[in-house]
Amino acid sequence: MLLLFDRHHIIAFNNYRKLYNHLENLERNKGKGKWIFARHSHQRVLSFYRYVCDQEMSVQPAEKLSSMEAGDVLEMINGNVKEPIFIPVTPDVDVIALQQQWCQNYCKEHNYALFEISKPADFKEIGGG
Repeated sequence: MLLLFDRHHIIAFNNYRKLYNHLENLERNKGKGKWIFARHSHQRVLSFYRYVCDQEMSVQPAEKLSSMEAGDVLEMINGNVKEPIFIPVTPDVDVIALQQQWCQNYCKEHNYALFEISKPADFKEIGGG
């Protein structure tokens, strides 16, 4: 379980995927697109590449790209970083770990406290009256 503390709320999430969905919605509502973690299919990347080639920009022919054995591509943008990071998804790329790191970076940058709770005993009440 994950607990997210901001200035006004405490929100619990069962896993990082649900936390990511929440953070993505926050970012989408801002409309700025400064924080992005997206997985693009090879077909989508190929379509974009062909579009760029059709615009007569200086890139290699689309036939070269279409003949490449490629899978999905991760696109990550963290805050004010000027250039996105693109990572080809291969068997040795841990997409889940990258998404978790993106969530942790987002929370840190936005001054959210994020805690992972492993078991209910972590909530044991101490003292009080």
